Amino acid sequence: MTGQPIPEWHSDRIVQGMDRQPLAFRPTRDANESSLAVAGEIDMSTADSFFEQARVLIDAGASVLVLDLGEVTFCDSLGVAALVRIYKYGMAAGCRVRLVNLRTHVAHILEISGLDQVFEVEPA
Repeated sequence: MTGQPIPEWHSDRIVQGMDRQPLAFRPTRDANESSLAVAGEIDMSTADSFFEQARVLIDAGASVLVLDLGEVTFCDSLGVAALVRIYKYGMAAGCRVRLVNLRTHVAHILEISGLDQVFEVEPA
C-alpha cells in the first residue's frame, strides 16, 4: 500500500471546520419570575456561560426561573451538568427551576438521566 503522508492534525482546524452554533440568551423578568430563553448548543465551550446567565437571574431575587430550551440544538453531558448546577444553585437560593419547550433530544437526555423527575418539565 503506497500512500501520501497524513497531515498533522491540529485541534484549531477541527473546531474551525465544524459547523458550530454559538449560544444566545434572552433574559426577561416579571415580578418574582425570571425566564431565560436559550438558543444554540450547550456544550463544553458554552456550559459555563449558560450557568452564569442563569445565576445572574437567580441572584436578582427570582423565586422561579423558567429556562426556555426550545431553540437548543445540542446538549451534551456538560450541558446537563450545567442544568444540574443551575438547579442546585437555585434551590440553595430558594428559587424553583422550570424547564419549558424541550425539543425531543433534550427531553430524551433528561429522561435517560432521570432528571425529568427532578426538574419541573413542560415539554414543547
